Amino acid sequence: MPFKSSLVRSAGKLFGVSNQKDMGLRGHTWSNWIQVFNGTATGGTITTPGNGYNYHFITATDMDFVVSGGDMKIDYLIIAGGGGGGSYYPGGYTSGGKGTPSVFTISGGTPVTAIGGGGGIKYNQPGSWPASNGGSGGGGGGGGAVPAGSGENYPGPTQQGYPGGAGGSGTDAAGGGGGAGAAGQASPGPPWVPGAGGVGKAAFSGDTGIPPSYGTPGPGPGRWFAGGGGGGSRPAGAPGGAGGGGAGGAGAAGTNGTGGTGGGGGGGENGIGAGHGGGGAGGYVEATGYVIGPGTHEIDIGPGHSPASPTAGNGGIGIAIIRYLI
Repeated sequence: MPFKSSLVRSAGKLFGVSNQKDMGLRGHTWSNWIQVFNGTATGGTITTPGNGYNYHFITATDMDFVVSGGDMKIDYLIIAGGGGGGSYYPGGYTSGGKGTPSVFTISGGTPVTAIGGGGGIKYNQPGSWPASNGGSGGGGGGGGAVPAGSGENYPGPTQQGYPGGAGGSGTDAAGGGGGAGAAGQASPGPPWVPGAGGVGKAAFSGDTGIPPSYGTPGPGPGRWFAGGGGGGSRPAGAPGGAGGGGAGGAGAAGTNGTGGTGGGGGGGENGIGAGHGGGGAGGYVEATGYVIGPGTHEIDIGPGHSPASPTAGNGGIGIAIIRYLI
């Protein structure tokens, strides 16, 4: 009579046994019904912190993740470049631009694309803000009385970021850029001051094996990525969201989003203008238990937007992180 021993159950967890039916050992070989993940991989900076995982960190704009020897079961995180902050400088008001997407091109599979973060909106932007430059990743914050952009695929299970905060009706109002984990803060007031950037997310649900050279601290365990940029104005600047969001300037230039996090740039102001929104965080795409086969899998990391204005904060370049059990 077929049986399922504790040994078989343990092997199933380790090697990925299909559990669709109870199988006896007699007349079957391991290779017939157990998927063994015995591949090896190269690419990027590899760390082995002793928690049972290898990690590959890819921060270059064009790099390969190469699998050889067999299939692998991986977890991946792909983050796009952050949007630039809105700003004012003697040349006039400028809105931030969109960050560049990051793409994981899986050989024989469907590419995984994280969409670039939306740019922060300048003060009194006329008309509606185009979706292509304010609704990707985290939406850009609203400058002046302008509403903010929407996060990519928000709301829903495939969303890559949250909306930016709307600006208020006051001259110095500005919203924070949306992060991967929360919306940017709308301009509180009156009195009108800028809103903070939305918080990002902790990679792999707070995995503490990621070294401190990647990401930033956050409100919980692990390393945090894709925070929105804070709004900036004449009297005040708002903080960026945890996960690399740049702070808005108080009558000064906004802070750049942290490199390698996809954080949005802070809104900037030289002291005689008005309020400007923070840039949205780059799109955040995470998956676990993905089976990838042998081959060369290209990864392109998107840079953050670098506004022409010297007072606007730049968006941070994105990152890819791949981990697997060893």
